[in-house]
Amino acid sequence: MPKRKAKILIVDDAQINRIILCELLRDQYQILEAEDGKKALEIMKEDKMIDLVLLDIVMPNMDGYQVLEKMKEQRYLEYLPVIIISSEGNTTSMEKAYELGATDYIRRPFESYIINRRIKNTLMLYEKQKKLVHLVEQQIQKRVNNNTTLINVLGHIVEFRNGESGLHIQHIQTITKMLLLQLGKKSHEYKLSDADILLISTASSLHDIGKISIDEKILNKPGRLTKDEFEIVKQHSSIGAEMLKTVPNYNNNDLLEYAYQICRWHHERYDGHGYPDGLVGDQIPISAQVVSIADVYDALTSERCYKKAYSHEQAMKMIVDGQCGVFNPLLLECLCDISEEMKASLFENENYADQAVVSKMTDELVIKQFRSEMPKEKNNESQNRKFFQEMTFEYDAFKDAVYISSQAAKDLGIDEIIYHPKNHEFSFFNKSTIKLLKDKLKETTHLNPEVDLKIYAHIGKQKQWYHLQASTRWNGSVYKGFVGKLVKDNNIQVIHNIQENISLKYTYTEIKDFIESLKDIFTVVRLIDFQKHQSAKAENDQIEIIEGNCYDYWKRKDVCVNCISKQAYIKKGQAFKLEFVDYNIYAIIAQYVEVDERPWVLELVYKTKEDIILGAHGKTRFLENIVTYNKEYYTDVLTGAYSRRYYEEYVQYINDVSAVAMIDADNFKAINDQYGHNAGDQAIKAVSKAIQSCIRPDDIFIRYGGDEFVLIFQDIHYDAFTTRLYQISECVKQTKVDDYEDLSLSTTVGGIYGNSKVNDAIKKADKLMYEGKKSKCSVVVKKTSEVD
Repeated sequence: MPKRKAKILIVDDAQINRIILCELLRDQYQILEAEDGKKALEIMKEDKMIDLVLLDIVMPNMDGYQVLEKMKEQRYLEYLPVIIISSEGNTTSMEKAYELGATDYIRRPFESYIINRRIKNTLMLYEKQKKLVHLVEQQIQKRVNNNTTLINVLGHIVEFRNGESGLHIQHIQTITKMLLLQLGKKSHEYKLSDADILLISTASSLHDIGKISIDEKILNKPGRLTKDEFEIVKQHSSIGAEMLKTVPNYNNNDLLEYAYQICRWHHERYDGHGYPDGLVGDQIPISAQVVSIADVYDALTSERCYKKAYSHEQAMKMIVDGQCGVFNPLLLECLCDISEEMKASLFENENYADQAVVSKMTDELVIKQFRSEMPKEKNNESQNRKFFQEMTFEYDAFKDAVYISSQAAKDLGIDEIIYHPKNHEFSFFNKSTIKLLKDKLKETTHLNPEVDLKIYAHIGKQKQWYHLQASTRWNGSVYKGFVGKLVKDNNIQVIHNIQENISLKYTYTEIKDFIESLKDIFTVVRLIDFQKHQSAKAENDQIEIIEGNCYDYWKRKDVCVNCISKQAYIKKGQAFKLEFVDYNIYAIIAQYVEVDERPWVLELVYKTKEDIILGAHGKTRFLENIVTYNKEYYTDVLTGAYSRRYYEEYVQYINDVSAVAMIDADNFKAINDQYGHNAGDQAIKAVSKAIQSCIRPDDIFIRYGGDEFVLIFQDIHYDAFTTRLYQISECVKQTKVDDYEDLSLSTTVGGIYGNSKVNDAIKKADKLMYEGKKSKCSVVVKKTSEVD
């Protein structure tokens, strides 16, 4: 692969000086020229691939010292070395240049050997420095990553309980990081390193952790809080801070210290009118000041149970005008500076859907959870195979070119350099693959440059699964391209074969061989007879029953509540889930099979190698987080409720629920006929919103079909259930539809109470709903024992 020439910018108002340097350096380097300081800064802004600046001091309009000051202000000097070349040879000039950030100082006249040697030394020094910085950043990133997963889970628990958008934590982190980066460009007062910025943006996830202790009824109250209720809510900042302070090793952990500052003081205001301590000005830590603005902005632009979302422009005006309290004037300037970039970034994140994640089943999440930890197959094929196995490559964003390793290019019969790859016929670097990579690369930064995904593509003569690992290249915070490695992934291929091509019928010999091929990948491979709760193995020329029950492996005393083998058996297909035992997480794939015409379920279990320390409450929330992660796939687009798909794939297998309600929007057909389908859509949305305002975050709300909804309560008393259904009925009646003020809404509700299977309960609730329609009774509630 040809090595890229370093690029040097020569800045001098004297043309003769520029000509001399150009002639001297042209053969070894790429050369850019600027006749004054202002033009030089414009070039630096446009071209992020510059490796070195040769700068004169005495120039009109903007001298060399002023250029250095601007470069320091814009943080160019963090990654771009500057050598001063000037006839000014006095000590004062040299000292001032070094103080402003110059790397070296060369006096005119100079010898060609000297300037060549010092340029080479400077470039070599900065290249080594970049590698060292990169290594340090990687270590910082790894250390922070050890905490990030748990922190985000905890943050999302609060979101889920508080009824907030699943994007709230992500938005807070994004805005916090952008504000801190802009603050660093605008002022050096707070002396924030890249490591500090990373820690603060990560810690921002815990800003509302104290809300765990606040009553859900108050947190999710649709109307205005009373004075007493608001005082209770205000306690969350000090409660959360105390929770964090009691964590072991708090005093030796920078991340926890930032989290404490943010949690306790993110509701303080610059003029002293915040809470809990009434701090003024910079008594408030800068971490808390920044998160405070981020939190207010996202609260304004997000819909809540008590208000509609404001537009970006409205929210900016309200914050800058002081309608949400007084903030640090410098931070408000930073907010205005990043306004458009922030708006675009949040919009992209909100609408981003990674196709490798939003897939047919939660199996994608299972694979992602453990694919990187899977051991390699023992029976590797010969290293002398003739077809493609591995390729390293580099993408240069400036040239829009891909450089491919020599051996891979030779094996595939393609050029080592591919210019404009999205237009190239070679399938891996085609338009769709480039787009997938670009979507992933949007999430990277110079502090977190890694990309890890799987690709299913034709490379050479075969279509296969490949594991792609890439690392983006940066000049400071400026994106330059990426380097990567593409490897045939046999483990993912085996899983893909299980998912897509598995046979349903086997002889004993075939199933035995198949199980043996899977044992090198999975922790446990076994056959399950879910009806007898037995597990079996293929040994000694027959299927042998293993002593004990299949659920003994999970340390249970009784049958699993949500038996995955039962799901696979009923569907005559596949089912997937995560199982928690002690502090271990197990990923499970279950597949219905027939062995010599007898039905079994093939169960594949993989135990993760990492310990994820979650309490019993955290395990439940972690599962809910996984479902939330696939929200787009399981959410009804019109109403925001869960979709019928979610019911079919998950909910119908729940064996024990407290109560179920079937809700039908009255006169829906008449609304469509009289007002049109747009009015019908708006009416269904309004009904859904009214229902959701009356239920708890843990209740399962599904759009069952058309104008019918299902509500599932897993833990509720009879009186509370009855009260909730009447509350829903009344709330719908009081709901108005935008642009159709004369349109009246109502529902008929059938509710069944008593522990039962979901499918059975829905049938009974549906029957009660139709009883209500016949008798013109808006709510009919009965206990299971009262219904045939």
